[in-house]
Amino acid sequence: MGLLTSLLGAIGLAPAGRLRAAQQRADELKRAVADSRADVARWKAKANELSAKLSDAERAAERLPRVERQLQQWKARDDMHAGKLAEVRDRMRRAEKAAALSQEHLLATETKLDVIEAALGVLDRRTRKPL
Repeated sequence: MGLLTSLLGAIGLAPAGRLRAAQQRADELKRAVADSRADVARWKAKANELSAKLSDAERAAERLPRVERQLQQWKARDDMHAGKLAEVRDRMRRAEKAAALSQEHLLATETKLDVIEAALGVLDRRTRKPL
């Protein structure tokens, strides 16, 4: 067989067994190349996705100092408003106390006026009574 193989090899032919083995190897390599291409496509898609996320994160990082400044300004305004709110509440409490006190004085004054009116009525009846 060695001579036949040499003669076939000289004219560019190969035995069927070698041809099948070579064909199987070629098919395996084609599958490996296809698998590698699919892997490359998946990794490229993942890399693009991560690049987009990185870009978003970088933009967010650039905005962060401005957002922190705004937050500090809002906190300062909130603190200022909290102080004003406390002052308004204090004034409101004092006004409510003053209103309650005024109400008590008014009630006392009305009671005194009722007593005076009753006394005037008694006095008026006494002075009009014939003797």
